Amino acid sequence: MSADLDARTPPSRYGAQRVHRDAIAVALGSVINAVLGVAFWAFAARFVVPAELGVMTAVLSVITAVGSVIAAGVGDAYTAVLPAVGRARPAVFRRGLRLSALLSVVAGVTSGLIVVASLTEVRADYAVAALIAVGIVAWSAYGLQGSTLIAIGRANWAPPSNIAHGVVKIVVLPALCATIAWQSVPVAVVIASVGMVVVLRPAIKRLIDTSDGLPTTGTISEDQAMVEFRRVVTRTTALSGLNLGVLALTPFLVTLFAGPGEGARFALVFSIVATLDFIGASMAVSLAVHASGEPGSAAAMAKKLLARSGVVTVLGSIGAAAVVPVALYALNPAYDMGSTLEVVVILCAGSMIRLPYLVWAALRQSERRLRAPLVLSGATAILLFAMMPVCCAALGAVGAAWAILAHQAVLTAGAGIVFARNYFGDHGRGRGAVPRSSSRKKGN
Repeated sequence: MSADLDARTPPSRYGAQRVHRDAIAVALGSVINAVLGVAFWAFAARFVVPAELGVMTAVLSVITAVGSVIAAGVGDAYTAVLPAVGRARPAVFRRGLRLSALLSVVAGVTSGLIVVASLTEVRADYAVAALIAVGIVAWSAYGLQGSTLIAIGRANWAPPSNIAHGVVKIVVLPALCATIAWQSVPVAVVIASVGMVVVLRPAIKRLIDTSDGLPTTGTISEDQAMVEFRRVVTRTTALSGLNLGVLALTPFLVTLFAGPGEGARFALVFSIVATLDFIGASMAVSLAVHASGEPGSAAAMAKKLLARSGVVTVLGSIGAAAVVPVALYALNPAYDMGSTLEVVVILCAGSMIRLPYLVWAALRQSERRLRAPLVLSGATAILLFAMMPVCCAALGAVGAAWAILAHQAVLTAGAGIVFARNYFGDHGRGRGAVPRSSSRKKGN
């Protein structure tokens, strides 16, 4: 009888057996996104002069920074809570959608007005302000879909989604450059993002409403599901703002402090190298999902994912250093190879240094204990903002890369200190090799 029941029960979409499959799917989607992104930015570098491209990338960086903060804030709460709430999943999902929409509208209007008041090249251009507002709504909705797919065990949807998004951007960009020739880069990204939201959101809602292949019981009771989501989403949104949002905003800061030319160089390199960060971060999201659903296997999952993401990041860094400087110079001689290579190498080093922090933060997220990551991210965000004006004024794009490397190094060192203190403190109390974070105290 039990054998027949097991045969009728679909395999769980959470746990150690699926984390590596999902991580591979996410990594594959990231690689596809990187390849298509290189083609997109290559066209932009070839046909848009650096001064104009610098302004466009500054506008786009505000859209992606603010939109990513909202998407990651709600999305990380999804990955920590949706696997563990059972039948309360649809209610939690809809609460997240409403929160994301409200935040993106308010933040979009505010960000647009701030940009046209602070950036000389688009001062008082309220069409740009409107583009930023719409772009933030679109980008946050698109980004949230990615986290939602991982949270419901559909990470295998990521590669085709990324292919479609990347192809639409590449097709639309030349058409925009040949016709309206106004903010072509951010407009292309916004159009592609809106298209993917329109196509995928109905299917995602259907999967969640029907609990297709998802467990109907969880470690969080239905009565506590919404309370836990509200508690977690406050912390994940703050954490994404201090971490992801700060980094995504750096192309805008380089344009602001070093001028559009250096801003274009930095944005082109940053957009390519950031894919390496995204691979590690996406694998970490997968870890948070499956560690939340199966906490007993969290440590083993973390070790394997750290090793695999490390290999991918190292290989990607070598490839970026070999190809990007030569390619950008060939596309436009204004991007000299020496300075571009410096930016590539420094940013790649930062990506490698950041990996241990991402894994540690994912484990804390799966336990819904985010106080330590919040404190570290807040302190290092202050450090980065303090360094950017001085470094950009002195060394341009290269200086900005050094500021980011320092930010990443301090962030990972801080995570290492917290982990060591918890690990050895627990060991000294005779609790074995179990970090203090496993106690799951509320609020930490």
